[in-house]
Amino acid sequence: MIDGLSAGKRRILIAVALVIAIIYVVIALATDAEQLEVALLQLGISGCILVLGLSAANYVLRFLRWQYYLGKLGRSLPTGRHFAYYLAGFAFTVSPGKAGEAVRSLYLRDHGVTYTESIAALFVERLLDLCTMVLLASLIVVDHGTYRPLLGGVIVIALVAMITVCQPILPRWLDAHSARSAGRVAKVARVLANLLRSSRTLLHPRPLSFGMVLGLLAWGAEGIGFFIVCHTLHIAVSPSTATGIYAIAALAGSAVFFLPAGIGGMEIVMTTLLVEQGATLRVAIIATLLCRLATLWFAVLLGIASALGIEFFNQSKRIRTAP
Repeated sequence: MIDGLSAGKRRILIAVALVIAIIYVVIALATDAEQLEVALLQLGISGCILVLGLSAANYVLRFLRWQYYLGKLGRSLPTGRHFAYYLAGFAFTVSPGKAGEAVRSLYLRDHGVTYTESIAALFVERLLDLCTMVLLASLIVVDHGTYRPLLGGVIVIALVAMITVCQPILPRWLDAHSARSAGRVAKVARVLANLLRSSRTLLHPRPLSFGMVLGLLAWGAEGIGFFIVCHTLHIAVSPSTATGIYAIAALAGSAVFFLPAGIGGMEIVMTTLLVEQGATLRVAIIATLLCRLATLWFAVLLGIASALGIEFFNQSKRIRTAP
């Protein structure tokens, strides 16, 4: 079936992701169980459904962007199964730099999608997410100019990365370097050259604009979900400020790429920014925990369920086809 990773090893990875998710949820509950319960009661069933629904909208919109990108690379998969593969990648979001999400490349390989193509789509997805978060983070500058230097630095990094990827001379230089080299160095240079060529296909004006619009809608939905959490806890922030805080915290979490899914970095920044907005430390911590449970860990649990469903489907298929 999926080359490079046996079914047994995939199940171990899924089990590890599930254990980490459970540990985080237990820690979140143990931090201040009484206040967390009060916050959930304040949100109510309708509020919880609304916040989770906005997170689900984020995943659907990002999948549509992903599916569009693979289509631009000449690949097409059945939508239902493709969506399951995409969600399964979230099971491994807790890896450093979210690199574990590349596991969906293993699933897609069975459908003729090369590793270069799927990794290129993942790379562009990450790059556009960075640009999207910068734009959403700029919303907070409207009311709080002190964050302009931070945003200015991130904007420069995003622009440099975008310009570098779009330069045709870079893959040609890598091709020339691979021709002069041998062994693993030559192979890596060829892979990078193909990756950049595939990425540039997705960064032409039309796919770039489409991806940015979907990215803004997707991450903006989670920003509004965070605002609903803050409003429920009586934290006096506007929708634009709440969305900006969410985006800045996400950027901070991405900056510490060696941490799994930015765990720790994003929480600290989000809590600190909420305290600066007048929230008490306890309320800020509760708001942060609710946000992370409704976004990161909701995605991880959906990913684990999808990964287990795929494994069950593959196992049933093997049994049916066995002689």
